[in-house]
Amino acid sequence: MWNRVVTPSRARPASRVRVIALAALCVAALSGCGSGGDEQAELNGMTRTPPTEVGTVSLPDESPGGDGRMTGLEGEGDGLMLVYFGYTSCPDVCPTTLADLHMALEEMPADQADRVEVGMVTVDPERDTPKVLNGYLGHFFDADGFDSFRTTDMDELARAETAFGASSKIGKPDRHGDYDVSHTAQVYAVDDTGRVLVEWPFGTPSDDIRSDLERLLSGDGPESA
Repeated sequence: MWNRVVTPSRARPASRVRVIALAALCVAALSGCGSGGDEQAELNGMTRTPPTEVGTVSLPDESPGGDGRMTGLEGEGDGLMLVYFGYTSCPDVCPTTLADLHMALEEMPADQADRVEVGMVTVDPERDTPKVLNGYLGHFFDADGFDSFRTTDMDELARAETAFGASSKIGKPDRHGDYDVSHTAQVYAVDDTGRVLVEWPFGTPSDDIRSDLERLLSGDGPESA
């Protein structure tokens, strides 16, 4: 069951985050997202033709029970994984996105919500230790409802981002050691074959996400799970 979301009481002190959402939208438009005909238009999010394939991507899973094992960023069985690249010190974009995902899942039928896993990949592994990352995600989801991915190999992280069409950049620390992290604010719904079926940019209403998930999980949408 999905617990009611508990939003952190105060945003953590952090410099203003810069998000690369516009660049992601431009890439999506050039790839034909959401513009491939009536079938693709059924979804509220953006789709690509052909779908992005990320079945070869795997990262260390630091979630409870993950034990740091290399794990694919894809759904299990007939389910979906909602992959998001972000970080726990993000003052607004990341907590808003995760809260929207929680609300979408909470409003879905339980049998469908149970087929969806949220996978967050930290783009700030120095500050986001496994304990910090799991505690953060635990504000939004049950322990068995998320995977926390973390690698300290920045080349490995970059390869994973490139496969999804995402990117991030850690800024220069100030005199207090604080720094900005620019990152793509996109959620990717990946099926059990490693296909990205739909992408939602930051600000997509939770009702639109829920509608897309229900359509994909029921087999009514394009390239359904």
